[in-house]
Amino acid sequence: MLGISCNLSNRPVELSHVSPKIRFSIDSTAGNLTTVSPILNAGTGGMSVDQEGKIMVADFGSYLDDMGDKGDKIYRISPDDESSVWVSGFQGASGNNFDSEGNLFQSNIGGNFISKITSEGELSTFAKKGLSSPVGIEIDQNDNLFVCSCGNNSIRKISKDGDSREFVKSELLNCLNGITMDDSGIFYVSNFYDGSVVKILPDGTSSILAIIPGENNGHLIYYDNFWYVVARSAHQIYKVSLEGELNLFAGSGKKGNENGAALEATFCFPNDIVFSLDKSAIYINEVADTTSKGILLYPTIARKIDLN
Repeated sequence: MLGISCNLSNRPVELSHVSPKIRFSIDSTAGNLTTVSPILNAGTGGMSVDQEGKIMVADFGSYLDDMGDKGDKIYRISPDDESSVWVSGFQGASGNNFDSEGNLFQSNIGGNFISKITSEGELSTFAKKGLSSPVGIEIDQNDNLFVCSCGNNSIRKISKDGDSREFVKSELLNCLNGITMDDSGIFYVSNFYDGSVVKILPDGTSSILAIIPGENNGHLIYYDNFWYVVARSAHQIYKVSLEGELNLFAGSGKKGNENGAALEATFCFPNDIVFSLDKSAIYINEVADTTSKGILLYPTIARKIDLN
């Protein structure tokens, strides 16, 4: 895990102890970081925002290395700090995402399948074929799912009817965790076991676009010609251009749950990242136990970064 000090000048910052060298600048478009949920009895799984603007926080379970304790629920959180269990019945609830009809698709990393939850909360198994420790989910305009299959370093494309096929498999993928897609249909995938973000063209051609500090990425999300990626073990968030230029967006690099100005506030092993409906804020989930050493994922809190 890297210890990264925040340089608030406009000059690029170079981390010479990382191979290859990582250079990044400072982005000051983030406002304050605040906590928007009570402490949840859950591990840091996936996050999504529903059509009412409420935050769905999935329960991964307590530990990365002990899937005997599989998180079984999804919390529904209002931006004003109210929370309740929405649906239960999962086996390690990791990444999730909504389709155009308001259905939530939830990866079960401990069960190797995808669940479908309707807007009324009806739960069913949606897909199993070819999935090994599924995590992040991206959904295109035709409601096709693209699922990170961490256990076999591949992406599965699953149609809205549940037909599943391998979209891409690459040696560059190293327990792929998060996935997002830009306006031209290019995918960006974050690795959990290293700092790489892999760019994948629609034909499956793959290349490393950026190396994120910390050697351990959470999820990422795209908006308006940038993607935002969680540097999980660096306790920071980076804003990255489509050319791979890194900008430190939030987090001092110290471990904690302290609120305040985005570049001075602290995170504790943040995991997933999602925009509010109106794109005025970014939500992140993280570990609420700041004494954890990187294996414990429990309990969870949700945070919000206001955008200037």
